[in-house]
Amino acid sequence: MAISAIGTQSLTETFKALTQKSTSSTLSDSSLSFTDIMNNAMKEVESLSNASETQANSLLTGETKDIHSVVIAAEKADIALQMTLQVRNKVLDAYQEMMRMQI
Repeated sequence: MAISAIGTQSLTETFKALTQKSTSSTLSDSSLSFTDIMNNAMKEVESLSNASETQANSLLTGETKDIHSVVIAAEKADIALQMTLQVRNKVLDAYQEMMRMQI
């Protein structure tokens, strides 16, 4: 549980910012659009993945002996990716539901 709180903290804050912006003002008035927020979230996931890969490589080459930090970095990257996939799935479900509506 602690790993998920650490690993997705900034990603969760990004999604909270999205919901606060969309409820407090329209997207045309806000400084960040939905696309910007999603791009920032994807960059965060990519940076966590790169950090995990770097730490795994340093463990394999013998530069570090701390396996705990490598496992934590890998879990952070995995949880961030899973959260991003779930958000994507919910957005696609909402889009498909809107397309099924009859006008």
